[in-house]
Amino acid sequence: MKKINLSKLLVIKVGSSLTTLPSGLPNLKFIKIISEQIYRLHKKGFHIVLVSSGAIAQGMKIWKLDSKPKSIDFLQALSAAGQIGLINSYQKELKRFDLITAQVLLSHSDFKVKKRSENAKKSISNLINLGAIPIINENDSISTEEILNGDNDRLSGKVASLLNSKKLIIMTDQNGIFDKNPDQNKDAKVINKINLNNFNMNSISFGNSGIFGRGGMITKIKAAKDFLKGKKVVWILNGKRKNALIDLIQNQEQGTKIFLA
Repeated sequence: MKKINLSKLLVIKVGSSLTTLPSGLPNLKFIKIISEQIYRLHKKGFHIVLVSSGAIAQGMKIWKLDSKPKSIDFLQALSAAGQIGLINSYQKELKRFDLITAQVLLSHSDFKVKKRSENAKKSISNLINLGAIPIINENDSISTEEILNGDNDRLSGKVASLLNSKKLIIMTDQNGIFDKNPDQNKDAKVINKINLNNFNMNSISFGNSGIFGRGGMITKIKAAKDFLKGKKVVWILNGKRKNALIDLIQNQEQGTKIFLA
C-alpha cells in the first residue's frame, strides 16, 4: 500500500443542516457546491475523505415525515433507506468530474477493536490511493451510538485520528463557535481561535442542533478533544459560504480554529 502524504490529507465533515433543506429534501445545491470544491482540491493533489450526515433526513422524506421520530428503531430504518439517496446524490455530482465515489459505513465499535480499526484504515487508504473519494457515514442501521449522541461529529474525529490526518474540517450552517447563542443574542461574536488547554465549555451557551441534526456545537468541541494532539488542528466553517474549503486551504482563515498550545 502506497503511503499517503499526510500534509495533503483532509478529513471533511458536513452536517445534516447542509445536506438537507428545511423541507426535508436533499440539498442538491450544497452537494453540487461541495463536490466542485472537492474536485478542485483533488486536482491540486489533496486526498479528501468526506464524513457526511443526511441519511436520516432523506429517510424522513421517503416516509413523508414532518418531524424526526424519537424511536431508535424507526430512526435506524430511516437511515437505512435514506443512505441510498444520500450516496447517490454525491455520486452523481462527483461523476461530473470523473471522480469515483466510495461508500464506507462505520460504527464507533469499529474503532475499539484493533483488527477492525486496522482493516478500516487499510480500506480507506486503498480507496484514496485508487483516486476515489471515500464518503463515510455512521452505520445507523445497526448502530445506535451516533443516533443517540451526535451528528457524525465525533465519528469524524475518530476517522481523522485513524488516518493520522493533521486537519479536521467540520462544516456547519454557522460561521463558527459564538461567545453567545446567536439565535438569542444579536451581539454574539464568533470566537476565531480556541485553545482547548484553557477553554471552559461551561462558559458558552452553544444553542441547539437543527431539526435534522443531532449534534450542535458541543459535539464538535468533543470531536476536537478526541482528535487533537500535538500540531493537529480543527476548523469549524460555515459550509454555506462560497468556496469556504478552497479559501481555507489558501490560508484565508475563517470560522473557528481549535488547537492545543
